Amino acid sequence: MEQSEEANIAVVKRFYEYLKRGDRDGAYANTMADDCVLHEAPALPYGGIFEGRERMKEALAGVLSNFDEFEVEIYNYLAGGDEVVVHLGIKGVGRISRQPFATDIMELWRIRNGKAVEMRPFLYDAQSIIAAIT
Repeated sequence: MEQSEEANIAVVKRFYEYLKRGDRDGAYANTMADDCVLHEAPALPYGGIFEGRERMKEALAGVLSNFDEFEVEIYNYLAGGDEVVVHLGIKGVGRISRQPFATDIMELWRIRNGKAVEMRPFLYDAQSIIAAIT
């Protein structure tokens, strides 16, 4: 693996380290470029395209506000060029429904100059998340 690919993986790992520490104040946004873009699946209640670090931070805070006992488990990181793919599992409990959910995700990250410029989550089971939220 090239040194730049290892550095790109380190950016994404830093994001998840913030999240694991329970960062609800958005310090994870330090890993994002000012012009970053988040693409959430349109089928999700919080779906859409969020452009810019502040919009991405707001969107991620909104996502997390739907759940209690939210946990992330990273299975693997793969890098090629400016892209990092993360295979991870998430689980939690819907804050209102109290229904538990668990699903795997593949996320495609694009890194530029040591910052994330794009994130695209691909959910294995979006329906379990939708059911937990609604």
